[in-house]
Amino acid sequence: MGKFKSLKKPLLSQGVELAIKNAILEETYKAGEKLPSERELAGQFQVSRVTVREAFRNLQSSGLITVKRGIHAGAYVSEPNPDSITENFQNLIRLGHIDYSHLIDARLYIEPRASEIAAKYRDVEDLQRLVRLLDTAEALAAKSLKRARLINVSFHLEVARITCNPIIVFITESITQSYSALIIEKTQTQLTGQHLQEFIGEHRDILDSISKKSPAEAYEKTRRHLLKTYITYSKVFPEAHETGIDRRIRQDYNL
Repeated sequence: MGKFKSLKKPLLSQGVELAIKNAILEETYKAGEKLPSERELAGQFQVSRVTVREAFRNLQSSGLITVKRGIHAGAYVSEPNPDSITENFQNLIRLGHIDYSHLIDARLYIEPRASEIAAKYRDVEDLQRLVRLLDTAEALAAKSLKRARLINVSFHLEVARITCNPIIVFITESITQSYSALIIEKTQTQLTGQHLQEFIGEHRDILDSISKKSPAEAYEKTRRHLLKTYITYSKVFPEAHETGIDRRIRQDYNL
């Protein structure tokens, strides 16, 4: 187990944060592993526990560690995840800098291409996972439309996973999850089970192209699905788009 050197100049929490961050990035401490306690680190760095605690807060905000309370209290190295990216997206949404037109515009750059790649490289397990997801969404529709919609929208994330590109997966998860829950919450009374069945049906069409290993068809079906989704939400959620982006999307895609 590695030990940290004493800090001889007053970098304090920033110095502690950087040292721990480097230890994580160099895999001195691996994902899931517990870091030394605040008391131990304060002794190693020769700083106060308050300074270590501040470093922990910053590292947790950046998604590198998770600080737990209770029986298993302590700081643990986090598994790689897009939570910090998602949080930044959510902050931009809350501040009014991102709306639904931005979301669809970004998704149009990423998701048709992901479907194209998935159609080339998917395996049997990938297909089975996608089928199970859509079957689950369909089965839940009669019990909880909200839960069914949340599961259904994750179809695109599961397609992105087939690319085996963590950047594509992280971006897809962040931009989709950031807005999906908010939109689903705001449109609970406007969108019906029939709308959900249409969305699931379009996902099954995309899956059919992926299953047949038809990349161009998967690309085009995904593109059309995103545009149709945009039009649907624009009708029930008219304030959720920026005029300039909306105009460009409609012009570029002849909507």
